[in-house]
Amino acid sequence: MKQIYIFPGQWAYSREPAEISTILGSCVGVALFDYKLKRGALNHYLLPDPMPNEAPSGRYGSIAIPAIIDAMIQDGSDKRSLQAKIFGGGSVLTGVTIGDGIGNRNIELARKMLGDLGIPVHEENVGGLRGRRICLNTQTFEVVHKLQGNDKEVVDITGLGLFDMKKTVRVVIVDDSATVRSLFQKIFTKHGIEVVGTAANPYEARDIIVKTKPDAITLDLEMPKMNGVVFLEKLMKHMPTPVVVVSSLGSQGAAALRTLELGAVEFIHKPSQFDPAVLRQLGEMLVEKVKAAASVDVVRESRKRNAAAALKPASPATQSSSSLKPQAELKTLLIGGNAGSTESLRVLLESLPADTPPVVIANATIVSFLENYLEKLRRRVKLTLTVAKQGDILKMGNVYFAPQDMQTRIVNAAAGLTIDLKKEAPVCGQMPSSNVLFESAASSGGAGTMAVLLGGFGADGVEGLQKIRAAGGVTYVEDPTEAAFPHAPQKAISLGIVDQVLKATDMSDAITDLRNKRVAA
Repeated sequence: MKQIYIFPGQWAYSREPAEISTILGSCVGVALFDYKLKRGALNHYLLPDPMPNEAPSGRYGSIAIPAIIDAMIQDGSDKRSLQAKIFGGGSVLTGVTIGDGIGNRNIELARKMLGDLGIPVHEENVGGLRGRRICLNTQTFEVVHKLQGNDKEVVDITGLGLFDMKKTVRVVIVDDSATVRSLFQKIFTKHGIEVVGTAANPYEARDIIVKTKPDAITLDLEMPKMNGVVFLEKLMKHMPTPVVVVSSLGSQGAAALRTLELGAVEFIHKPSQFDPAVLRQLGEMLVEKVKAAASVDVVRESRKRNAAAALKPASPATQSSSSLKPQAELKTLLIGGNAGSTESLRVLLESLPADTPPVVIANATIVSFLENYLEKLRRRVKLTLTVAKQGDILKMGNVYFAPQDMQTRIVNAAAGLTIDLKKEAPVCGQMPSSNVLFESAASSGGAGTMAVLLGGFGADGVEGLQKIRAAGGVTYVEDPTEAAFPHAPQKAISLGIVDQVLKATDMSDAITDLRNKRVAA
C-alpha cells in the first residue's frame, strides 16, 4: 500500500489505497472519507485562521479543511457521502511556540466547520498533554493513533527526529597564536565548553587529539611545520573529528575551499589584526558553532559526499501536496543556507537550466573564499555566476552571490528588481543573512518569489521563509536527513511554512516544474 507522510501545514488525498500519516502536537488533523468510493484524505494544520492580507495555505484550518473537501469533490465525491474524524489539539511541548490554548481553538474550528458543512464526525481523539502519531487507511477509514512521549517531553511534529545536541562538548584549539589560544580558551570555558588541550602546530595537536579524543577541533590554516590543510587531510583519514576552521585567509581562498571538501564542518574568517574586541566577538560566535559541530557525524557526512559525487540528479519523488493554485509567475529564486551547505548548493546550481529566473544567494560560509568557489563552479554551471554589486538589475540566467561583510536585499527600482547592499551587523549570527535577503524579497517580489533554504546552523532564513509564504511565494527546504546542520530546515518544517521538502538532487526539477505551471497559469 502506498505510504504518504505529511508535514505540518500539508494535506494529502489519495484515490488509490494508501496510508497517510503525520504527528500532531497542538496541531489538528482532520481525516476525511468517502464511504461510497472508498477514498480518503488527511490534513495537518497549526492555526485556525491566517492573519489579514496573508496568503492562504494549509497551515491554517480554515484553508486546510475546505482544501481536502474540494479535492475529493473535484475527483467525483458527493459531499453527502463524506465522513470525518478529528485528532490532535493537545497541550503539548514542541519545538514550536504557537500560543496558549491553540489546541482547543484548532479543535473547535474543526468541529464548527464540519458541522456547518453537514459532514458527520464519527470519531474524535483530541486534547490531553501528549502528542499523537496517526495513520489513516484511505480504503477502510481506520485511523491508528499512538500517543507520543509524555507531558514533560518535547514532541517532534516533523517526524524527522529531534536534532541531538551534545550536552557537554570537549574541544582542542589549534592555532600558532598564543593570544588566540588564550582568548578562545577563556571564552569556551566561560560558556561551558571544556578545552581539553591547545596546540601551536599540527604535531602538538596530533598527540593531544589522540590522547583526549575531543568532540570538536578549531583549526588555523597558517601554522609552522605543517599547514592546516595537510593536517586536516591526515586527520580525516586516520581519526575523523568535527573541525571548525578559523583562519585569516590572505590569498588562501583555494585552501579554505579545500578544507570544506576534505570534511571541515565550517569555515570562519579570523581577522588578521589582533584587536581583542574583534577577537572576542569572533569567539562568541565560535561558541555556538563549535557546540553544533560537535554533534555532526563526520564519517556519515563523508560517505554522503562520496555518494553524491557518484549520483546523477534524479526526478523528484512523488510528494503529498499542500500547494494551492499558482498565484503568480516565478520572477526570482532565492537560496539561503550556511554551515555544511556548500555541496548541496553546488548540486543545485549545476542542475538549473540556463533560462532560470534570476537567482540570488546568501551563504555566509562561502563569502570568505567566494571567487575561488565561483571559479570552480563556472566550468560546470549553465548560468552566469557573479558577485552581487550595488545596483545590479536582476536578469534571467544570472546568479548573484551576496558578497562578504554586506547584507544583501532585493528592492524595487524603476528598471526592475535590483540588488541593494549595506554594511550592517550580522543577523542570526550570519553575514550575509538569509533572513535579510528573504524578507526583502517578500516585500519586493511577493507571490513571484521562490525561496530555497539549504542546511544551516541556527535559524537564519526561517523568519524570511515565513514572510515569503505569507506573501504568496513558494518555499522549499533541503531534506534535513541529508543536511549536516538540519536546524533551520527542520525549524521551518515544524512551523508549517514549507511547500516541499527535497533532497538537493531533486530541487532543480521541482523548481522548473513549478515555474512551468506558474507560467501556464
